[in-house]
Amino acid sequence: MSNSKRKLIVISNMYPSVKNIRYGIFVKNFVVSLEDNFEIKKTILTKKTGFSKLLGYIGFYIRIVKAISEAKKEDLIYVHYPLFVAPLLCLFNRKYILNFHGSDITFNTSIRKVYSFFLKKIIIKYPIVIPSKYYEDIFLNQFKKEKEKLLVYPSGGINRTIFKPLKTEPQTNQFVIGFVSNFIEKKGWRVLLEAIDILLKENAISNISLRLVGDGPDKEEILIRLKNLNIPYTLRSNLSQAELAEEYNLLDVFVFPTYRVDESLGLVGLEAMSCGVPVIASNMGGPKGYINFGENGLLFKPKDADDLASKIMTYNNYTGDKKTNMIRSSEKTAADYDSKKVKNELVTFLKNQ
Repeated sequence: MSNSKRKLIVISNMYPSVKNIRYGIFVKNFVVSLEDNFEIKKTILTKKTGFSKLLGYIGFYIRIVKAISEAKKEDLIYVHYPLFVAPLLCLFNRKYILNFHGSDITFNTSIRKVYSFFLKKIIIKYPIVIPSKYYEDIFLNQFKKEKEKLLVYPSGGINRTIFKPLKTEPQTNQFVIGFVSNFIEKKGWRVLLEAIDILLKENAISNISLRLVGDGPDKEEILIRLKNLNIPYTLRSNLSQAELAEEYNLLDVFVFPTYRVDESLGLVGLEAMSCGVPVIASNMGGPKGYINFGENGLLFKPKDADDLASKIMTYNNYTGDKKTNMIRSSEKTAADYDSKKVKNELVTFLKNQ
């Protein structure tokens, strides 16, 4: 059966592993979703650090050259984060699909500028996949590209058989705020904790508890600051999708305080919404495209802890009916990003290449 399918060679420098099961999970979801439609061959790199990262990339580049050189002309080569492999892509005339995710059109370092020289040569030639309408506007402003050659595909979409409202026991009397992210500065964890501190000092909400999911270089500092807040909290890392869905279902509200300029979609916000949890997010990037203020969530000024504290208090003060309507609206928004729906659009796009 597999021999009758067109081959899809997937190249990505982000892919989950046993140790880091959330790292590049959207790429794995992409692969799994297309297994019924294509014969898939993966050339991927899992998370590395230190010297092993250098060795990992050397091996990764060697495997890319081998995979592309052995590819037949009718095979599709689907490249996630193409900036970092652009020089290699220029060596071969093949059927590439280039999937950009956000940071890969930011040329703010010397090495990125070198890569961009090669990237600009191939962008004009090949079909492009991007994660959101917000990012589409940025991309079209930066590059000369026909809009018809672009597909908006939200990073695999939301698997609503997993991310859905569950029958969970209600929390005691806590107002539960959630945060799911890589633990790095620009994801806004510090803004969130500062906002919580403001609410506590003003005695605006006395029963706050926090549930955080993630990992990264700032984890130890986050733990120290959580202890200083002196409120109930949990911090979990490396969760499966099913476990993450359970976490979302324990929340009253999800906070997405990122201030990364290249936050092109923000899949965690949509996952929360799919579980019936309204979102309070920075008024920028991908979240700005799917949050309707006062309907399925709230928006606050990026990096502004006072404004975030105000929006958290606003949501907490909503009546039962208002919150119920926001929960229903959140689920409806997430349905537009259903993984089956966006997969069908992607398959049609790929089969036309």
